[in-house]
Amino acid sequence: MDTEQEPDSQPARKRPRIDLGVGERKRGKSMFGIVLGTLNKAKIEDKERNASEAAKKRQMIDQRLQAKLRKETDSVRRSEEAKKDRNAANRKEEELQLKDSIYKLRRTHLPLYSHSLCTSDDIQSIDSMEDQPSSITLLALPTRSHPPPLFYLPAILTASQETFLEKRKIKVKEAAESEWSTFRGERTAGIDEIKELRLRVADEDARRKKEKKDEAEAEADEKTHLNKDEQMTSDESKPSESKAEERDSKTEEKTEERESKAEEMEVDVSTKEESGMRADDEDAVEY
Repeated sequence: MDTEQEPDSQPARKRPRIDLGVGERKRGKSMFGIVLGTLNKAKIEDKERNASEAAKKRQMIDQRLQAKLRKETDSVRRSEEAKKDRNAANRKEEELQLKDSIYKLRRTHLPLYSHSLCTSDDIQSIDSMEDQPSSITLLALPTRSHPPPLFYLPAILTASQETFLEKRKIKVKEAAESEWSTFRGERTAGIDEIKELRLRVADEDARRKKEKKDEAEAEADEKTHLNKDEQMTSDESKPSESKAEERDSKTEEKTEERESKAEEMEVDVSTKEESGMRADDEDAVEY
C-alpha cells in the first residue's frame, strides 16, 4: 500500500524558468530596432515615391478621369431630363390644341341649338325655369335614344315655348361663356408651363453646344502642348546629337593622329635599321 501511494505523494515538477541574460536582451532590442528601422525606411520610401513626379502625374490623370466621369454622368442625366421636358411640352401642347378646338366649337355651335326645340325637352312654366340645372347640363347635348331626339322650330310658338326658348338662350350663352373663360385660364397656365419646359430644353441645348466647343478647344490646346513638348524634346536631343558627332569626330582625329605617329615611328625604325645595316657593311669592307 505504501509503495502505491509514493508516486501520488511526490510534488509536481515545475517547468524551469528561462533566465535571459543581459546579452540576450540586448540582442532582442537590437533586432526590434532593426525591424522598426526597416519599417520607417519603407514609409519614407513610400512618401518619396508619392511625392515624385510620376506619382503626381498619376494623381493628376486620376483626377482628370474622375472629373470627366462625373461630367459625363451629369451630362447624361441632364440630357435625359431635357428629353423628358421636350416630350412633356409636346404632349401638353397637343392636348391644349385639341381642347382649344373643342371649346371653340362648343362656344359657337351650342348657342345655335338653343334657338330650337328638341323632342326631349321638358317645357315648363316660367316659375320652374328659374330652377334650371347647372351649366354642364345646359351645354350637354340630348342623349341618344330610340327614337332619336330631333330639333325643330314651329312656325307659331306658344307662350310657354317662347319663354322657354328665351330663357334657355340666355342660360346657354352664359354657360358657354363661363366654360370658355375657365378654359382660357387653363390654357394660359398650360402655355406658361410649355414655355418653361421649352426654356429648359433650350438652356440644355445651349449648354451642350458650349460643352462641345470647350472640349474641342481643350483638345486643340492639348495637341498644341504636345507639339511644343515634342519640339522641345527634339531641340534638346539635337545638341546631344551634335555633341556626340563632335566627340566621334574628335576620336576619329585622335585615332588618325595615332596612326600617323605609328607610321612615322615605323618609318624611323626602318631608316635606322637600314643605316645600321649600311654601317655594318662598311665595317665589313674595311676588314
